[in-house]
Amino acid sequence: MLYIIATPIGNLKDITLRALETLEKVEYLLCEDTRNTGLLLSNLEIKNKPKLISFYDEVEDQKIPEVINLLKDNKEIGLVTDAGTPVISDPGWKLIKKCLGLGISYTSVPGVSAAINGAVLSGLPVGRFCFLGFLPKKDGERKKILEKYKEIDGAKIIYESPFRLIKLIEELKMVYGEEINISVCREMTKKFEQVINGKPNEVLEKISPKNLKGEFVVIFG
Repeated sequence: MLYIIATPIGNLKDITLRALETLEKVEYLLCEDTRNTGLLLSNLEIKNKPKLISFYDEVEDQKIPEVINLLKDNKEIGLVTDAGTPVISDPGWKLIKKCLGLGISYTSVPGVSAAINGAVLSGLPVGRFCFLGFLPKKDGERKKILEKYKEIDGAKIIYESPFRLIKLIEELKMVYGEEINISVCREMTKKFEQVINGKPNEVLEKISPKNLKGEFVVIFG
């Protein structure tokens, strides 16, 4: 059985009882970064010692045959990402697709998702929303996606790095206009959690380049 396990995005107390139970029984654990996962297991005081297997975007195709063979041998395997829910802008989709095609059992152990947490914190109406994940780095491709979703009702959710956050706000202003409402979430669930709300120019005024660390969730509509 393959278990897709959500882990905390910051506050360790957000781990679920079911996730703890699953981590205590899996024989193998597929990790985006084995060092980060090893530290997480230690901090959560997991007594089980599963074999940690590197499983990130660049090696996913290479590792899938090995994982499939283990699953065919009825091994208990967990899949985690560095933080949050696997598959959502993180590795795992190709493996799940393969399991689905081969009739191999898998299940999700749900928990925290940065996108959903950001939507809740944003203060924007999110009864209907679109998740755009990380936008491409090339300007033309980024603008094309933003233009495409302009005609779709509801809030939009984007993951962004600190290096392109200001650029993204400026792009949203250009494509969606100066009157759209934007919410920028950082350090969610942590001690210095911050939510910055306002029109594009207001958000740009409130953002301090010195505090641009980690990954950001941007919600707008």
